[in-house]
Amino acid sequence: MSGALILHRDHGHHLAAVLRALDAGEPVFLGNPRWMPSDLEEALRQVPASCRVEGAEARPRGMGPCDWPGGWRGRVMVPTGGTGGAVRFAIHDGASLRGSALAFAGAMRARGLSPVIHGVSLTPPWHVSGLMPAIRARETGGAFAALDGRFVPGSPLPQVSLPSGGTKVASIVPAQLDRLLARADGEAWLRQFDVVLLGGSAVPAPLLRAIGERRLPVALTYGMTETAAAAALAWPEDFARGAAPLGWPLPGVRFATREGRILVDAPGLCRGHWPASPIKAPFDTGDLGEVSAEGRVRVTGRADRMIATGGEKVDPARVEAALVSSGLARAAHVLGLPDATWGRLVVAVVVAAPESEAALRAAMETALEPAARPRRYLFAEALPFDARGKVDPGSLGRLLA
Repeated sequence: MSGALILHRDHGHHLAAVLRALDAGEPVFLGNPRWMPSDLEEALRQVPASCRVEGAEARPRGMGPCDWPGGWRGRVMVPTGGTGGAVRFAIHDGASLRGSALAFAGAMRARGLSPVIHGVSLTPPWHVSGLMPAIRARETGGAFAALDGRFVPGSPLPQVSLPSGGTKVASIVPAQLDRLLARADGEAWLRQFDVVLLGGSAVPAPLLRAIGERRLPVALTYGMTETAAAAALAWPEDFARGAAPLGWPLPGVRFATREGRILVDAPGLCRGHWPASPIKAPFDTGDLGEVSAEGRVRVTGRADRMIATGGEKVDPARVEAALVSSGLARAAHVLGLPDATWGRLVVAVVVAAPESEAALRAAMETALEPAARPRRYLFAEALPFDARGKVDPGSLGRLLA
C-alpha cells in the first residue's frame, strides 16, 4: 500500500478507481485531470512521491507525513482551490464521508422520502459534489451512476437507469440547470428525480423564479469540500417567491456566525487540510451570511471577495444582485482590479447587450452607493463557469485581457 493519485479524465473510470482505493483502505488523492499546468505542478509538489498515479503520466514529488501511508488508511484527499486560489486537499475518511451521507439520508427521511439514496453524478467526481452521490448510495444501500452532464445542445439527454425504490437524487450546478430549462425535453428529464440538488455557486434570481414557477423538485444546497458537500438544504417552498432562502441544516449540522462569518460543525466535517493543518469545529467557512434563531443559514457572499476601493469596502455579491435585479443583465460577476488611484477598481462582467451600459450605470446610481457602483463594464454572452459551477478565473482573465 503506497497511496494513489487518480487523474482519469473519464468520469466513470475516475470514480471507479477512487472507490477501489477506498475499498482497499488505501489513501487516495482525487486529482483534477483538467488542472492548469501550474495547479498540477502544485498538486504534484504536495502528493507523496511514493504514490502511484492512475490515468495520466505524472510524477508526485511530495514528502509524506511520518506515519505515511499506514496511518492514513481509508483517507481520501479531495482537492479544493486551484486557478485563482492555491491548490490544497481536504482530508476526509470513512467516518466523515459516512457522517455526511447519513445526515443527508436523515434529511430525506424527515421530508417523507426514503433514506435509501440512488444518486446520479453529473459533475466531475474529482470534486466533492461528484463524489458524494456514490458515497451516499453506498452508505444507504442505493445505486449510483456517473453520467455526462454537459447537456450539449442537439444531443440526447443521458439515459438514467436507477431502481424504482428509494429516493432518486441528481446533483447539478446552476449552469447545468439553465441549459436543461432551455431544452424542450429538459424539464421532463429533471422530473424523473425525486430531488435535484443545486449548488456550486449563487443561483441567479431568474433561475430561482423559474424553479418556483415550474414547481421543479429542486433543493438549493449549501456546503463545501470541507463538509463533504451539502450541510444545508432549502426546499422549493422556501424560495417560491424568488427570495434568497434560508437553508435548513441537515441532521447533526449546526451553524453560527462570528463577526458576520458563517461557522459550521457537521458530521461530514473533514479532519483538516493536507498534510498537517487540522480543522477544529466550528469551522470558519469564510462565507458571509446570517443564521436564524432556529439555526437556518443564508449566505450573502465571501469574505475573501470583499473589494477595498478608495478606502471603502464593497461586497461584490451585493453589486451582482443589484445588476441582475435591474432587469438589464441576465447574470453578473463583480471583481476588483488593481488601480493606482483607487487601490481596486470595481469591475462588472455582465451578460447583457453592450448598448445597455448607459442604462445599467443609471440604474446603479439609484441602487448603490458611489463606492459600490462599477466603474468599468465588460459584456459577455455568458459567464465562464467551471465544472463546479463557479466562475472560472482563467477564462475570466482572458475576457479581462
